[in-house]
Amino acid sequence: MITLQFDDFRCFGQGVPIEVRPITFLVGENSAGKTSFLAGARFLFEGMSKQSQNSFNRDPYFLGGFEQIAHYRGGRNGRAKKFSLTLTVPQDEPSEERTADQNAATHCYKFVKGFPQPELESYKFTYKNESFEVSLAQVHPKLTFHSGGEARPVNLREDRFPPSFLLRNNIGFVTHFIDMIRYENRNTRAEDKDQANSSDQLVTDGITRIYDSFRRSIEYLSQNVFASAPVRTQPLRTYTPSEIVSSSEGSHVPLELARIKLRTPEDWKSVKQNLVDFGNKSGLFSDIDIRQLGKSDIDPFQVLVKINGPAMNLVDVGYGISQILPIVYQMQNASRFDTFLLQQPEVHLHPRAQAELGTLLAKTISGVAKPTLIVETHSDFIIDRIGVEIAQGRISKEDVTIIFFEREQHASVARNVYFNENGELVNPPDNFRAFFLEEQAKIFGVA
Repeated sequence: MITLQFDDFRCFGQGVPIEVRPITFLVGENSAGKTSFLAGARFLFEGMSKQSQNSFNRDPYFLGGFEQIAHYRGGRNGRAKKFSLTLTVPQDEPSEERTADQNAATHCYKFVKGFPQPELESYKFTYKNESFEVSLAQVHPKLTFHSGGEARPVNLREDRFPPSFLLRNNIGFVTHFIDMIRYENRNTRAEDKDQANSSDQLVTDGITRIYDSFRRSIEYLSQNVFASAPVRTQPLRTYTPSEIVSSSEGSHVPLELARIKLRTPEDWKSVKQNLVDFGNKSGLFSDIDIRQLGKSDIDPFQVLVKINGPAMNLVDVGYGISQILPIVYQMQNASRFDTFLLQQPEVHLHPRAQAELGTLLAKTISGVAKPTLIVETHSDFIIDRIGVEIAQGRISKEDVTIIFFEREQHASVARNVYFNENGELVNPPDNFRAFFLEEQAKIFGVA
C-alpha cells in the first residue's frame, strides 16, 4: 500500500496517511487542497531523481515561497516553522508473519525556511524497526542510525562528503550522498573489522542492511511524472518541427505524433489506431492524421481530424479534441515507472466522452504498464464509469480510491473513499454526492 502524508504543508495541518492506488481520484471544492496534494505527490515520486531539485514552483504548480507553503495555523499559533512530506511504499510481499504495513518502507523529508524557497533540513528512511536519518542543519551532514529504539551516530569524514547546503537545495544529491556512505561503510568494514568494537560493528552491519532496503525502495521515488495543466495548449493551424520538450500543456504531443509518422511508420499505425479507437468510442472523432506540407522532416505540418465528413484542421473542430489529445496519447504510451497527475481531464468534454475517459483510465492500469494515475476531477461521469468497470470485473475494487477534500477553519481534511465489488461507494461522506449535484447545477446554470 502506498500512502502520502503532508504535515504543515499548505492547507494541511497535522497530516494523516492518505492511500494512493493505481487510480486515485481527487474530489472536492476549490481551494480545498487538491493542487497542493498533486504538487506534494510530484515531489515525493520524483524525490530521488538525480535531476530533482526541491523547487515547489515548477510548471504546472506554483506554490510560492516558504511563507506561502508552510501551513498557517491561525491566531497565536501563526505559521509553522517547518513542514514535512512523507511517502510510505511496499517493500516486500506480505506474508503470514508480516502484513503489508509491516513490510512498508517510509521516506520522510522535513523542510525549513530558505531564501526564499524551502530548504531540506533532514531526510529519514525507515524500514521495520531500523532507520537512518541525514541531518543537514549543520555545516556538514550528520548521519544517525536507529535500531531497537536506540540512536547511534555514524562517524563521517567531513572531507569526503558534500556540504549540507548542497543537499539542502538539491534533493537529487541525497541519493548520491547515501551511496557514498554505503561505499565508505563497506571500505571501513573491510579495513577496520579487527579493530572495531561491538557497537561500531552493529552500526556498520546495520547501515549495510538498511542500505539494501533503501535501494529496493528507490523505484517509487524515481518515477517519470507527467503533470498536466487544467487547460491544455491551444491548437495551431500549422506546426513547425522543433526540439520536443515535454510540457504540462501538451504542446509537445503534435510534434511527437509527426515525428512518429515520419520516422517509424509502423509505430504510427499503432499509435493512430489507439487514438482513433478512443475517438470513436467517445464520439469525439473518427480519424486523425498528420499532413506534411513538404517532403523534408523540417517542413511544417498540420493535424487533421475527421468527425463525420471530410478531414478538418484541428483548430476547426470542437475544442475538447485538442484538450484531451495530449492526455490520451500520454496514457496510451505509459510505462510501469510513470505517474500521471491529471487536472480536470474532462475539460470541454461532453458526458459520453467523459465516461469513455473513465474506461481509458481502467484500461491503462489493467495493461502491462500499470502506471499510477492521480486524477483531479469534477466529473461524476468518469467516476461512475469506473464503478461500472469494477462491477464488470475489468478492474478490481482494490485498484481504485477517491480522496475527498473538505475545508475546515484553518486546515483542509482529506479522507479516502472506496468502492465495493459491485462498483458502489461504501463509505462516502454525507456531502460527497451533494458536491457533484452542486457542480452539475453550476454547469447548467441552476445555482
